[in-house]
Amino acid sequence: MKATTVPRFVALGVMLVAFASSGATCPQVLRGYQVGVMPLPRVLPPDPSLDQIISAIHDNTQRVRNYMAPQAVISVPGVPRLSAQVACEPPRRFRLRAQTSMSGNELDIGSNDDLFWLWIRRHDPPVMLFCRHDQYAQSSARRLLPIRADWMPELLGLVSFNPADTHEGPLQLADGRLEIRSRMLSPEGELLKSTLVDPTTGLVLEQHLFTPAGERLASVRTTQHRVDPTSGATLPRKVEVSWPASGVNFELSLKAVTTNMPARDPGQLWQMPAYEGYEPIDLADPSIVISPKNN
Repeated sequence: MKATTVPRFVALGVMLVAFASSGATCPQVLRGYQVGVMPLPRVLPPDPSLDQIISAIHDNTQRVRNYMAPQAVISVPGVPRLSAQVACEPPRRFRLRAQTSMSGNELDIGSNDDLFWLWIRRHDPPVMLFCRHDQYAQSSARRLLPIRADWMPELLGLVSFNPADTHEGPLQLADGRLEIRSRMLSPEGELLKSTLVDPTTGLVLEQHLFTPAGERLASVRTTQHRVDPTSGATLPRKVEVSWPASGVNFELSLKAVTTNMPARDPGQLWQMPAYEGYEPIDLADPSIVISPKNN
């Protein structure tokens, strides 16, 4: 069987074009009040313990059975902005689609109970990349997408701590935020995670993933939190994501968010689509090669 090569620089370069945001700045510590909205509730006591912080975070996450943001925006410098729709049903169901009014669909990232996929309209060659969850650890997908599918809900503020991992803290930072440090097992070995939490609201503001050598693999920053009236959960309206090794950075602005409402067509929403002219490529296929970055 002839090996199929997916150029790493093409796949990641196109992702960068599709996702890069203009002028994004690192968010400061979350304030208790925001313009035009009610103050966020105090959840944590003074000097909270690790168990109290994790319990507060899990309580917020478990309020959300499913999540829909049909009016989201991805801002891209130099090209028309992308309208987007986001859907999530933890732990593994996730969908992010983006398009422009002129060109139509541009991006489709999704995950269901069995597999996840990545489709980019401008990818050369035209392919639909996918991989089964149970084959991810041995696949080329780990080099294209260093974040597992079951971590995708955490981008939307739906954070959880695996009891099988080791968690330490909280450590108080100079700006008053609290840090929890976690050691997690992965196919690449042990990974380190830093979770920054607001000391009053208990909201997760930042998450950073590192190798044991200290190389940063991924970061997520969330701001503009609002209390969702349906679930009672406090959820962000702006999400910044960074994969440094891949050169991928994007900012997602979420408008109208609804929770705990049944999807209109769940079979279609969580099913990998077929785009005409785009060949499905299984990243777990050993004949698939991720080529090194080149010009």
